Amino acid sequence: MTKTVPYPADTRAKGWRFELDHERIEQSDTWALAPADVRPWLLMLWLSAWRQEPCGSLPNEDELIAVRIGMPMKTFAKVRSKLMRGWWEAEDGRLYHDTVTKRVLEMLSAREAERRRKAEYRQRKEAERTGLSHGTADGHQQDDTRSDTGRDGTGTGTGTSTGKEETTTTSRTTAGEVGGDRQSPTKAGSICKAIRAKGIADVGPSNPELLALIAKGVPVETFEAAAEICAKATPPKGFAYLLGIVKRQLGEAAAIASGVGMPAKPWDESRTSIEAKGEEVGVGRWNEHDLSVNRETFPQYTARVRRAVEQRQGEPA
Repeated sequence: MTKTVPYPADTRAKGWRFELDHERIEQSDTWALAPADVRPWLLMLWLSAWRQEPCGSLPNEDELIAVRIGMPMKTFAKVRSKLMRGWWEAEDGRLYHDTVTKRVLEMLSAREAERRRKAEYRQRKEAERTGLSHGTADGHQQDDTRSDTGRDGTGTGTGTSTGKEETTTTSRTTAGEVGGDRQSPTKAGSICKAIRAKGIADVGPSNPELLALIAKGVPVETFEAAAEICAKATPPKGFAYLLGIVKRQLGEAAAIASGVGMPAKPWDESRTSIEAKGEEVGVGRWNEHDLSVNRETFPQYTARVRRAVEQRQGEPA
C-alpha cells in the first residue's frame, strides 16, 4: 500500500543546505549493509533527492534514478537492493525515505519559525512607529537611550522627576540573548539556549565563529546534535569543540554538494563522452556521414569502443 505524501508537492530546498548527520549515518542499517564502493552512491542518491521537487523525493523509475546520480544502468541493477533500501512509494507515485523526509520537515519547520519571527518583528516595529509600544503612560515617546545612565537599548526604562533630579529604572537583559519585555530572542541567543539545554554551559552568543555559522544558514538542530555528541563524550567537550564539529559537517556537506570525492560520471552516457572515449582508446569518432548500406550504427560504434576499453583495462568497463 502506498503512503500519504509527507508534504506539499511544490516543496523545494531553495538553497537550503543538505546536512549530513555522521552519527546517524554510521548507525544506519543501510550504511552498514552497503559495500564500501556503494556508499558514495548512497550520498549521491540522497543529494539528488534533495534537489528534486518535491524536495527529498525520487522518481519511481530505475533508469531515471540511475541517470540522476550518474550511475550506469547495469551497475544500478546490481546494487539496487542496497541502494534503494528504505525508500517507499507515496500516493503521488514518487519515492520517499524516512531519514531524508525528516530533514525536509525540519527545514519546513525552521522556515515557518523564521516567517513567524519576521512577522512578529514587523508588527512590533509598526506598533513602535504608531506609538502603541514602548511609549509612556500618557502616549509620549521615551527619552533617547543613554548608555551612561543604564538605558543602553538592551532594556526598557521609565523616568520619574522629583523636581531636583531624574530617577531611572531599567530592565536589563543579557546582550545577544533575550531582550526586554518587547524584544524577542536573537538567533544566536536562541541557539545558545538550546545548546545549554543539552548540557553545554560555556556558550557565548557573541562568539564570531558561532555568528559566522549562523550567517551560513546552519539551523539550530545541527547545533543541538553537536551538543549531544559533546555532552556524551568522555570527558564531556565544551563549546569550542562543538563549533568544530559543526564547521567540519558544514565543510563536508559543501564538498558533497560540489561533487568532490564523488564517483566520476560514466563515459557511455552521451554521444559526446562516448566519442571522447573512442578517441582516447584509438577507435576515433563515429562516422555519421557514412550513408552506405553496411554503415556502422552508433550503437555498433559504442560496442566497438566498449570492447577497446575492456581490452585496455583487462576487465569489463
